[in-house]
Amino acid sequence: MVRADRLDTLSELLRGREATTVDALADELGVSRRTVLRDLAALRARGMPITGEPGHGGGVRLELDRAVAAVRMTVSEIAALWLAARLSREASDLPWADAARTALGKLLRCLPPARARELRGLCRRVIVGPPASNFVRGTAGTPPRDLLRVFDIAFAGRRGLTFRYTDRDGRRSNRRIEPHGLLVEPPVWYVLALDLAIGRPRMFRMDRIARPRVMHDHSFREDLAVIRAQVPDQRRWRSLSPS
Repeated sequence: MVRADRLDTLSELLRGREATTVDALADELGVSRRTVLRDLAALRARGMPITGEPGHGGGVRLELDRAVAAVRMTVSEIAALWLAARLSREASDLPWADAARTALGKLLRCLPPARARELRGLCRRVIVGPPASNFVRGTAGTPPRDLLRVFDIAFAGRRGLTFRYTDRDGRRSNRRIEPHGLLVEPPVWYVLALDLAIGRPRMFRMDRIARPRVMHDHSFREDLAVIRAQVPDQRRWRSLSPS
């Protein structure tokens, strides 16, 4: 068993029991006691709350009360927390902004590998830019409440989205899109989309969207080229993706 797979297996073994011993883990993994100790140290370095007890056998346990949040929270919920922490850091001088990001980094390291990859993939599609200009802020409205729920389903689930859109000149049109990315220029949000009617990338301001519906029969694979085509100056905008 390669080390990466062994660490994943060890993590799952610890999650599945209240307490165990180093010797028992070594037997189950088919490795030496010294190897288990090294692997436990590696998992602790990733942020897993593993505690040890002195004595023969080397008792160890995963402090579930500290890891349970990572198990119960959905990927979308964790991504929302990560975005909130990033925005607090970018848009203000709140003293807890860096601490929040550090805490969320620990939360990420407590996730099972598959969920961690899913979270990174989701966050990579969110771009945080500079604050909106005074002109844009003056014209910005509040996105409809139902849009936030519908967009979350379409964005995280990689499903198409239909809606009624009002452009800057007041013209209304019906749109069918694939929501590949999200651009945040506080306090304004934009959908970075592939417009299915014309087959090209388009940007839509979320406060101008009405009557959103998920296209459950239309799935897609995210295309970062759609995002890059609409974020021209990479020095000013940064991906939300955690390291």
